[in-house]
Amino acid sequence: MKKAALFVLVALLFCLAGCEAGQGPGEPIPCRVVLEEGEGFTARSYTAQTAPGGELRFSIRPEDGYTVSGADYQGCAIVREPGGGMTLVLPEVRYSTAVRLEVERSGTALSCHANGGTRLDGGDPARPVDVPVTPSHLRLNTCVGTDLFQRPGYTLTGWNTAPDGSGTAVGLGSRAEPAQGLVLYAQWVRWTAPALFRWEPFGDGAAVTGYTGAEVTLVVPGELGGLPVRCVRAGAFAGANCEAVILPDTLRTLENGAFDRCALRELTLFDSLRTVSDYSFSNCENLRTLRVNAALPPVYSGSYYASFADKFDRLLSLENRRKIVLFSGSSARFGYDSKQIDAAFPGYDVVNMGVFAYTNALPQLELILTCMGEGDVLVHSPEFDAAQRQFCTSASLDAPFFNLMEANYDMVSLLDLREYGQVFTAFAAYLDSREGMEPRSYALSPADFDEEGNPADTPSYNRYGDYIRYRPNAPDEAPVYGLPVDYTVRAFPKSAFLDPLNGEYRRFLDKGVQVYFTYAPRNRLAVSEDSTHQARRELDAWLRENLCVPVLGDMEASLVSGTYLYGTDNHLSTQGVELRTAEIITALAARLEEGAPP
Repeated sequence: MKKAALFVLVALLFCLAGCEAGQGPGEPIPCRVVLEEGEGFTARSYTAQTAPGGELRFSIRPEDGYTVSGADYQGCAIVREPGGGMTLVLPEVRYSTAVRLEVERSGTALSCHANGGTRLDGGDPARPVDVPVTPSHLRLNTCVGTDLFQRPGYTLTGWNTAPDGSGTAVGLGSRAEPAQGLVLYAQWVRWTAPALFRWEPFGDGAAVTGYTGAEVTLVVPGELGGLPVRCVRAGAFAGANCEAVILPDTLRTLENGAFDRCALRELTLFDSLRTVSDYSFSNCENLRTLRVNAALPPVYSGSYYASFADKFDRLLSLENRRKIVLFSGSSARFGYDSKQIDAAFPGYDVVNMGVFAYTNALPQLELILTCMGEGDVLVHSPEFDAAQRQFCTSASLDAPFFNLMEANYDMVSLLDLREYGQVFTAFAAYLDSREGMEPRSYALSPADFDEEGNPADTPSYNRYGDYIRYRPNAPDEAPVYGLPVDYTVRAFPKSAFLDPLNGEYRRFLDKGVQVYFTYAPRNRLAVSEDSTHQARRELDAWLRENLCVPVLGDMEASLVSGTYLYGTDNHLSTQGVELRTAEIITALAARLEEGAPP
């Protein structure tokens, strides 16, 4: 605080000196304002000036675990901005002064223990660091950790609720269950002996070019020859016997063939990596598990992508309770009143897992499956305008999938990589998409923003996962995109579309989950010319005959007047949601009352 006070004093003296110098006859003396530095926020600039009576604005960003409620300046206002930032507005500035923000801690903190490392703040390593966090989610995002602790010769691989790693493991930045007295212990792994590596200079660091060891667990050092390891060259670990590999947060490039033909089963890396592809791990046929640690701030926090992690939090909280899970893309996110469904089926809890249709549904369904069991219900409404992704026709990942994972990378580790393609190529595309984007905070909740990313005055999502901002009916029925969808048997061949979808459905059925297929809403005018009434009847019969689960509702009822849509050809207006939810409740109730086997 003494340093901050000195800064303010010096700045004020400078401002006052400026007020009395360099002014021509009759020119008004500018008013200069200094924003006091303090705990819990950062500002783009801490000084500004204006002519007397003018308005000043300071762009500020609260740190995680803090809120900014005002300032000691009469008439000031705090305006929330997209991305989690804020603007301090000072009206009618008539004199030079210093302004202090009113900053409060959230009252929630994570206790993080160095567990063999040292604290970067110089504190006692035997005592945990209490890091303020904002309780924006059911579970709390953890710290990155590398900004808290260090341990020369070791890599920080995550947290654990037990010092010896026998408790619950949590990746850096991923989510932990809040609990009274929770302490997260840093988990360290010692670097494999540097003498076993060949290397050469690479930019500002070192590139690994070869390896002579035979360790089953390989921990690539963060430094070689005093230089940060930035690259792993092609063939550096070709044919190595390592089954687990841990890469350092210093690494930026994995060349093609870097781990060719390795016995690799498990890989840990950081999102500070920049260049990687599936060819980096060519012929690693046993690679099953990917663990991603956060080294950088998130960029998609507060967006609809981040809502998947929030919905998954709810799903985890209901793991041992009977539930109805609603899934597809944004047509589910905008398509249900889950509160009404919850009231109609008091023996079930409801979760709306719909987020984004234009990424592969397969890995999302697999994550949902990890939390479902005997007696649960899955209602799936694949969107026909994204049919290849929604009918699980491919096992390839893509960049938007990792957008969904960013808020809780630990979800990725639940997937068996052997069942997917383009894993690292998709991850690289995701990393590339983050370049140049504004860093955000895990504290941001999608419920704090509307669909366009603007701060919302009321929550935009409810606890079920529905997007609940009011959406008026469209003024007319005209399609928005002009991209007609094919509702014909020809567009959905059994081998290419229905067999893959049935394969995924059977995995749910094998766990005792009741699965129902239903139709996503669509503007009735946004269909192809071939999608005649007769063609649609034939497609409906084709699906009922060839899907291994019952079809809920009627296809014709899903093709609605464009007036019940909002902004697109398949996002329902608020009134459209009411109508569709009533139809789903009626159809699902009939099935559950029948006790019909799925």
